[in-house]
Amino acid sequence: MIRAAHSHWPAGHRFKPINDDHLRKWLQAKAGHAIVTTIDTVGLETNAAILLIAAGLSAAKDHTFPFAADGKFYIFQSESIAFDTLPHLSACALFDAVADTIEAETGLKVTDIMPAIRERKPAKVETFESVPL
Repeated sequence: MIRAAHSHWPAGHRFKPINDDHLRKWLQAKAGHAIVTTIDTVGLETNAAILLIAAGLSAAKDHTFPFAADGKFYIFQSESIAFDTLPHLSACALFDAVADTIEAETGLKVTDIMPAIRERKPAKVETFESVPL
């Protein structure tokens, strides 16, 4: 789904994904599966605000998605989707939310941009025909 979304990502979109993984993490964060760090810069001198923001960004892992508004600086990071940290039903809900986010951001239906299952993986007969029994 992410690969299909990346190949159909609108050129004029404000977010420019570097690769499939970058897009996946942005979509997950946008869908609400994110860690958000808020840095309040109201009343701070410019250098102090820059230091706080730099510290926040350097403490973040992997891809970050910064945003500033109303005297605050927000650092969004996608939360882990590792099997041992995300229960099955939560993962299903997240994947549905990501599909909804793809549709909202691109205007395309995920079912329309996904290749047919037969084009994605070989049939079981093809997969196991070389296994001697």
